[in-house]
Amino acid sequence: MKKNKSVAIYTLGCRVNMYESCAIAEKLKENGFDVKNGGDCDYYIVNTCAVTSESERKSRQLIRRCASKGKVLVMGCASQLNTDYSAIENVIYNCGNRNKASVVDVLSKGEQNVKCDAVTTMQGAEYENICIEGTDTLFSECRAFIKIQDGCNGKCTYCIIPKCRGAVRSREPDAIIEEANRLVSNGYKEIILTGIEVSAYNKLELSALIEEISKIKGLVRISLGSLSPNIINEKFLKAISSNKKFMPHIHLSLQSCNDRILGLMKRPYRQKDIIEKVCLIKQYIPHCMISADIIVGFPGETDEEYLETVRVLKELHVYHVHSFPYSERSGTPAATMEGSVPKDVRNKRNANLLLECSCERARIFDEFIGKDLSVLVERIENGIANGHSEEFLEVYFPVDERVAIGDIVEVNVKSYKPDHLCGVIK
Repeated sequence: MKKNKSVAIYTLGCRVNMYESCAIAEKLKENGFDVKNGGDCDYYIVNTCAVTSESERKSRQLIRRCASKGKVLVMGCASQLNTDYSAIENVIYNCGNRNKASVVDVLSKGEQNVKCDAVTTMQGAEYENICIEGTDTLFSECRAFIKIQDGCNGKCTYCIIPKCRGAVRSREPDAIIEEANRLVSNGYKEIILTGIEVSAYNKLELSALIEEISKIKGLVRISLGSLSPNIINEKFLKAISSNKKFMPHIHLSLQSCNDRILGLMKRPYRQKDIIEKVCLIKQYIPHCMISADIIVGFPGETDEEYLETVRVLKELHVYHVHSFPYSERSGTPAATMEGSVPKDVRNKRNANLLLECSCERARIFDEFIGKDLSVLVERIENGIANGHSEEFLEVYFPVDERVAIGDIVEVNVKSYKPDHLCGVIK
């Protein structure tokens, strides 16, 4: 019996890359390939990232490592910028970010049909309709991501992604709903809508899309990826707050809370807007948890401006911050700005911000002691389950054989660790 060719897919970067890699893995399996998590394979697919120079370095490093073991196909943001990956020995194909599904065709047709460098400009690119069937375990056994849009029209001075991904283009609502139906029928309880700029979805209002998906029988929860503060208004909040399946957690892409730095970043809002938006969220969804993305040490940022961001985040009771030190990204305006903050200062500020936010998180966690939370069981190991509450708080608790992954259970909170709550099933 002829042995199926084996393929390993390595993914760097964001949830969109993860989604696309999962879709490609499914298509490869449909075409008879043995898709592995790693190890020795006939082929390797590397889905690259370029959000920072370090991400790009890791992408190249991974490509070279895979190329030392077998034939490599490259796609993703870093490969959109660097067509010279094709010159690396054993790299047989590079498609960048356009027509990623072409890697399946290349492998299915055999190496003799490979065109080594297939990268083309993202200008005028249409939405690539790759999707997930959901017959295999993807991100988890009960929570699934659905990509609803690609690209970004932003002009943020620190960001290379618009060059890598192209302009905003959105997926047709019917295709999204069809995929959500399929995933729910395959056992997924929660759908998370993701994209490069979820707020920019434009085939219909995002709240209307959420409403349509919420009608799916068997779906319990709907969540969103990172949002721009600009989408937060009364109309949007009225719609999602009245939807019983929408989870009370919103992640905002803030980057800073200082007006001058926001201006240098070319972010389309200011501190006053951030405060007003968060207060509005709390008005419509009082128990909503707020998390945020923050960049520290942007060129020219002073200690006072950094501390202003810390102060605002604490005053708004942001429970989780995904922060990182600014990293120069070649090809962006910020990379040549004056006033570079020393790297040790950036790292010190980032560490301090994480410490300040951990103290705020502990204060918030303390308020949950003795309360009951509805938790979706996502993992069970050695008699301990963990999952997320509706507020996207991670909770750990002991279970017996009566509890399975995908169950939703009521957990009474007894204590907490730095990054999660601990409790017992009621």
